[in-house]
Amino acid sequence: MREIHIEEMKSRLLSIAEYLDKICQENGLTLFMSGGTLLGAVRHKGYIPWDDDIDMYLSRPEYDKLIEIFRAQGNSGRYKLLSHELDNNYLYPFAKLIDTQTVLIESGGYAGVEMGLFVDIFPVDGLGNSVEQAKKHMKKCNKWITLNLSLLVKPWRKNRSFAKNFAIACLRVIAKMYGAKKIHKKLRAIVMSLPYEESEYVGEFIDEIGDKRIMLKKEMFEDYEMMDFENLKLKAPKNWDKFLKQYYGDYMQLPPEEKRVLTHGYELYDKSGSEDKEQ
Repeated sequence: MREIHIEEMKSRLLSIAEYLDKICQENGLTLFMSGGTLLGAVRHKGYIPWDDDIDMYLSRPEYDKLIEIFRAQGNSGRYKLLSHELDNNYLYPFAKLIDTQTVLIESGGYAGVEMGLFVDIFPVDGLGNSVEQAKKHMKKCNKWITLNLSLLVKPWRKNRSFAKNFAIACLRVIAKMYGAKKIHKKLRAIVMSLPYEESEYVGEFIDEIGDKRIMLKKEMFEDYEMMDFENLKLKAPKNWDKFLKQYYGDYMQLPPEEKRVLTHGYELYDKSGSEDKEQ
């Protein structure tokens, strides 16, 4: 296999995002840029120079529809959707659309299935009708999120303290007693107890818990603005300024030089060993 380096990787990520956006448009789903991808679009018109991934949002109802679209079409071909609804061995509580012509080897964890280069797809869930209710709802998920994360990270890493390694090892024992399938089932039950359609507040809380993940009112996701992201045109929430301020504060301020480093540790290979013809 041929190793894929950063510039080719970023080009392939754009192809995955373009395909995902196309599928969503064809099926009436509104796909939004999120996190560092949205920040990159606003501040850099594309990738943050020291970033190496693409993150997207779908409302929970449309997220579920996307899973059913891929299930119905056999979930095969160049791009494959990974989600625990489609494969019980997949450990993440959110979906990834992968390029099956690649093999991705993570240094800090594992997904439970063979991985390829991916675009993350996070569901935006209902959180009720007040910030207080949203915070209580998030806390209900803490136990299950923590157990799920313990299955994703590798135990006893040298760059972690003994105490942290020991805590993770203990959590993994408990998580394995439940099993990933039951953990995901518990998470979904909590998520669906406050339906997106009936909530005034919405948020993304299945990957990281915190008040900044309460994305204010659902109306933020009821309209969009098209933005440049490298050679693509992708959707941003209409009130993207408020969104970014909540996540990053003074988001136009660049971080210190020492923090401008690639954040994800993995190796990426092309299965065919040849240059990608789709670039």
